[in-house]
Amino acid sequence: MTLALILVFALGIAIAYANGANDVSKGIATLVGSGVTSYRRALAWGTLWTGVGGIAGAFLARAMVQTFGKGLLTPGAQATVTAAVATIAGAALWVGLATRKGLPVSTTHAIIGSIAGVASVAYGFAGVNWGAFGGKIVLPLLLSPLASLLLTSLVLRLWKAFAPDPAADCVCLEMVRRAPALAAGTMDASLGGLPNFHLATCVAHGNTQTGVTLNRLHWLTSGAASFSRGLNDAPKMAALMLGAAALSGTALNLSFASFLAITAGMLAGSWLAGQRVTGVLATQVTPMDHHEGFVANLVTAALVGPGAALGLPMSTTHVSSGAILGVAAGRGGEANRKTIREMLAAWVVTLPAAALLGVAAFVTLRSLGLR
Repeated sequence: MTLALILVFALGIAIAYANGANDVSKGIATLVGSGVTSYRRALAWGTLWTGVGGIAGAFLARAMVQTFGKGLLTPGAQATVTAAVATIAGAALWVGLATRKGLPVSTTHAIIGSIAGVASVAYGFAGVNWGAFGGKIVLPLLLSPLASLLLTSLVLRLWKAFAPDPAADCVCLEMVRRAPALAAGTMDASLGGLPNFHLATCVAHGNTQTGVTLNRLHWLTSGAASFSRGLNDAPKMAALMLGAAALSGTALNLSFASFLAITAGMLAGSWLAGQRVTGVLATQVTPMDHHEGFVANLVTAALVGPGAALGLPMSTTHVSSGAILGVAAGRGGEANRKTIREMLAAWVVTLPAAALLGVAAFVTLRSLGLR
């Protein structure tokens, strides 16, 4: 194994660690914020499903690998290992710095910013496929948080219309007997009518056998959001590793090995350093109950999972944060405006910051003689 390949894998694991530390919060913050469980149990749950999603990405999200592997440079651009390594380093540095500050930022945005900055310096402005950036990346990234906010607000409105009792936390199958209409003296009314079943909301008491509580469903949607996040993020980082490994002269098929390395880094970051950003999203944006947390995670999973399979690189950060802002909108704008301003500022700064860090890494590596 060459020194360049060792560096590629080390940086790949580093960006995956930073991603796990920042992004595990996106699937579990609602569990903590709504009081369903503790930080440690939520982190364990999110870490588990992030790992499953990361491994699944090796089989279910190949379109994403293609988007981030070869689709962002023009055909004539001669890629170099220095530029590939610098791209990974720039994104990893920014996500790591943001995580230390407790800022929920997008790894996808950081990768895009770093690619654009490094490629523009290494290959020239014409070396970047700006059309692919706009159609396949920028558009989904811009539209997904707005769609998440609107969908969350809509579903919560529909929920309130369906279940006007705010204490309702259970969906039950209710049986109602209706007396049949009797023809004159043809049937004894005491026999009763056939049972009629319909869904209804209820308040859980003790061991509910005919209903499914939202607390249980909230765990499921949290797991689904965490799985979708792993499915969405692992292929992007694996694509960068695979590209850099190929440029380093390695002819081995490292596809699955790269997914294993990325998933290991995501698991470590999620479990060891995921609490800081989770606390921000859980408690410093808006109050929420388990109804709202359930809906926010449901919308996040519904958008991010299919997007990953189709090769549309949505930002789990923006989608999940948009869903939480949708919760705030449903509460009449009840939110911590200072935290929201800081989040939005971090989103805006991510692209240029990652680009500058990537360029700095590129210049440093070139000065050290890496080509």
